[in-house]
Amino acid sequence: MTFAVSIIDLFSFAVPGAVHLSILIYVLLRLGVLDPAALTAMPTPVLVVAAVVASYLLGHLCHPLGSQLERLPPRWSRSPDAAQEGFLRRVPQARDRAYVRADPALLLAAAEIHDKEAATEIARMRAQSLMLRNIALAAALVTVVALAELIPDGHRLVAAAVAVLAAIGAVSALREGRKLWHVSRLKTLEICFWIPDIDRRFAEPVRE
Repeated sequence: MTFAVSIIDLFSFAVPGAVHLSILIYVLLRLGVLDPAALTAMPTPVLVVAAVVASYLLGHLCHPLGSQLERLPPRWSRSPDAAQEGFLRRVPQARDRAYVRADPALLLAAAEIHDKEAATEIARMRAQSLMLRNIALAAALVTVVALAELIPDGHRLVAAAVAVLAAIGAVSALREGRKLWHVSRLKTLEICFWIPDIDRRFAEPVRE
């Protein structure tokens, strides 16, 4: 039996899920719910497989929560119109072409059919964008956990520093993720510029 792991699975779910798993384990250890000896007693292969599966599942479970971050600071959001305007500023000869104003999902499908290797680069950027967004959620959770560590006596200075750094990381990851998604839209428009007859497909009237 062969298991195939896509770029989306790896970047969008597995990597952020591993970060979420680390946070969960830390919280459970601090609460005394999880025994460190029980973890170290497990066979290494079983522990690795369990960690990979748990990371992947947590990545999927936390993905809807991460998508809610798109509603935060709207001034950072870049719509498909922004990608079109940026592309047309650099390539004014494409201003009258019909494909530029087509649905981005259809353009990506056209790019995949025309040049699968180039479209893979777009998929990679989009997967990394989702990864950064989901990691932004994890960083926000780290901020909450670090703030909670300020309540008991202990390393309050370290907890405060972690809370500040995690908050900065959350904001930075969210911003960079949105920037990557914007660049992926620009790349899609650039690839579709060279597809023959693409304008004819989008310029044809819909037949009822």
